[in-house]
Amino acid sequence: MKPAWAMLIVATCALACVQRTPAPASPPSPAGSRYYVVGKNGTQTLGKDPRKLLPGFGVVVAEQRMLGGERVGRTSLGRDIAMKDLHPATPSRFGGAHLDERGLDFGWVVREGAPIYAQPDSTTKPIARRPRYARLTLASRDGPQGFYRVADGWMSEVDLRVPRLSARPPAAGDTEPWIDVDLATQTLVAYLGDKPVFATLVAAGVGAEGSPLSTPKGIHRIRAKLLAATMDNLDHTGVAPYSYEEVPFTQYIGRVALHGAFWHDQFGAPRSHGCINLTLADAEWLFGFTQPTLAEGETEVAATEKRLGTVVRVR
Repeated sequence: MKPAWAMLIVATCALACVQRTPAPASPPSPAGSRYYVVGKNGTQTLGKDPRKLLPGFGVVVAEQRMLGGERVGRTSLGRDIAMKDLHPATPSRFGGAHLDERGLDFGWVVREGAPIYAQPDSTTKPIARRPRYARLTLASRDGPQGFYRVADGWMSEVDLRVPRLSARPPAAGDTEPWIDVDLATQTLVAYLGDKPVFATLVAAGVGAEGSPLSTPKGIHRIRAKLLAATMDNLDHTGVAPYSYEEVPFTQYIGRVALHGAFWHDQFGAPRSHGCINLTLADAEWLFGFTQPTLAEGETEVAATEKRLGTVVRVR
């Protein structure tokens, strides 16, 4: 029988991240070598009770074998799938920044070949271009509306995501870890008290504020942490379906969670059904940064009144 906190999470997840299975016995592979996504033609599981899997669904292949002349993968949930219908996932290689005394003096490029201009005027010819996820130091945050000054010139704010310093909420102590998620910039900053120590890009909910697919704003606390949790919305109708096995480094803050996403590389823009998507490396770091912590050998832990979860502010 699931613990009460797990049942509560399932009941409140609505159209967002629904926990379907407990965490596996071991952490997910950081290299993502076990992660696969269903191909464009879809597929179905093999056996007596076939289950339809739509394009883009994510699975974790625990082992492979030959069956009737065909290579078959067995997923972490014990389902058999023809490997010809799966493609290896390619988790993002992007990683956040551990901060020094310079703090938040930079931004990340979020468009491949983003232009840099000699003047803050996008009608002029670019003098340089920068690759997606490049980290650029800001010469100044002050400039004409719509532009940032970088070392080589000017860049449109549309192409750059700049994390912003934020005041500590009263719920977080003077030296406590806490997390600030800025939906406007799709960035996350981790703090120890008033000091920012880590910043990264996220992919939050695609829905308008207050809708089922939005990331809820407000002051939250981490309620439960799981090394991995299988999530889907297949009980719902009228929404784009999804299903992902062993979503890594999951931290629930209510009906949504912070977690790693191995199935896309679109950080810095809304992408999820409400959860706060992170790269695998960033999700793992934040999992170790927050409270409560997992004891050795544990795969999941819940916050209690005596052991509060870390504050997460979404704004």
